Amino acid sequence: MINVCIVVNIDSVNEINKEFFNNLLKISDVKKVSIKETQKKDVLFFDNTKLIDNFLFNLSQKNKWVIYFDDCKEKKETFNIIYMPINFYGDIEQFKNKSFTENAKNKLIYNDLSKYYMASIANDTLQESNFLIKVFKEFSPNKTMKILDCCCGVGRHDFELAKKGYKITGIDISKNQIATANKIHSHENIEYLVHDIRDYQLNVKNYDMAICMWTTYNYLSLNNDFLIFIKNAYNHLGENGILLLDSKNIPSLDLNRTYSRNNKVNDISIQLLINKRIFNNIQNSQYFYFIENKEKNEFYFDEEFVRFYTIDEIQNISKPYFEIIKCYGDFNSDEYQKDSSTRFILILKKRGE
Repeated sequence: MINVCIVVNIDSVNEINKEFFNNLLKISDVKKVSIKETQKKDVLFFDNTKLIDNFLFNLSQKNKWVIYFDDCKEKKETFNIIYMPINFYGDIEQFKNKSFTENAKNKLIYNDLSKYYMASIANDTLQESNFLIKVFKEFSPNKTMKILDCCCGVGRHDFELAKKGYKITGIDISKNQIATANKIHSHENIEYLVHDIRDYQLNVKNYDMAICMWTTYNYLSLNNDFLIFIKNAYNHLGENGILLLDSKNIPSLDLNRTYSRNNKVNDISIQLLINKRIFNNIQNSQYFYFIENKEKNEFYFDEEFVRFYTIDEIQNISKPYFEIIKCYGDFNSDEYQKDSSTRFILILKKRGE
């Protein structure tokens, strides 16, 4: 159970954020608290702020964390009490002429919290890596077993592939992620390098396959950024090389989702409250990290934006360089169904020069 008491100034709830607070009521592992006549489970709605500080202090004596959503302008912390702006969504207007990558490269989980990355995600790395091997064996015409991992993160796929004999180059824009990869997923068959997938030149130009996993190419929200990435992959692949693009299948998801995730690794406990909203072809996500370790308890707030590219959009942008030869809907190799598949996985084949 996530040991967090959530308090909301109900007068501050508006049309933009009400779905988040409605969804909080449905989360079964948020600690249940109620007050007065509201009797609403999971979240304590509070409509009188006069004595709120004393009230929050009393709650903090009984709970590991108390998070209070109100009209405050910025986040602040007092011991285990977090004062959080009720309007915490980022402004999409800032990205009119700027790629989501500019936000993503500053995400805490890719930087200061990189050491917690593996404990924060809910992935089946072995299943995903076995899927990549299956795709390689089926579609790669060359068998030199050389793979370029674009946006490799902490190298979780690379490590599994390297153990099977594949030669991997993993590139990522985050120095912290590369440092973590070298620390926890190093292997003699892997070279990790700090590079932006929009701007790199490697000595090897004949990789059999390039991969971009787990909704990371979707940070390239500008068509031109995505095109540059496609060109770079093309220039580093050998004849008939394969490009695999993997993302969450955003069209099949609810427009508003709020859920929690808990994990414990050694003496570190990570409790994560996640909120996601979808508008048009964009998913905006907020992550509330509650971290407990021997030294101290820590709270962090992180946010990201990703763009969902349709098959037609990817085909139109990549057409001079690649042709789409397959589309999967999950890591079990099932066919893609727009309205029901969990993943959107495209296999593209390099065109002749």
